[in-house]
Amino acid sequence: MKKILVPIDGSERSMKSLEFIKGLFPKDTIELTIMHVQELVFMNGMMIINEFENSKQLGQRIVDVASERMKEYSPKTYLSFGYAGEEIIKKSRDDDTDIIVMTKSTKRGLTKMIGSVATFVVKHTKCIVMIIPE
Repeated sequence: MKKILVPIDGSERSMKSLEFIKGLFPKDTIELTIMHVQELVFMNGMMIINEFENSKQLGQRIVDVASERMKEYSPKTYLSFGYAGEEIIKKSRDDDTDIIVMTKSTKRGLTKMIGSVATFVVKHTKCIVMIIPE
C-alpha cells in the first residue's frame, strides 16, 4: 500500500489534489493523509492565545471538509503549525510517505510556477512529489 500525503490550504484549488487522487488511485491501494499547516503570527516574540485557538479551529475545519470529500478512503488528518514547507517535509519523513500530491500555484514565473511551498518540498523531500495543474 502506498502512503500518500496531501497538503491542503483550504482553497478549492488545493482541493483539486483530492479529486486527482480519486481518479488515479483505487481506495484500497493507498493510505491517505490529509494535512493542513496553519502559520501563526507572533507579536514581539509572543503568540496571542486567541489567535492560536482561532487558527486551530480554522485548520480543523479545513481538514474536516477535505476528509469528508475523501471519506471512502478513510483518510487520516493532520493539523500542524509552522512554515508549510518544513512541516510537510517533516510529516512526510515521519510517516515514511511514498508520494506527496500538491496543486500548483496560480502565480507566474519559474519559481512561482508551482509555488514557493511546492518548490521547497520538491527540493527537500526524498519521495515522489506530484504537482497537479489547476
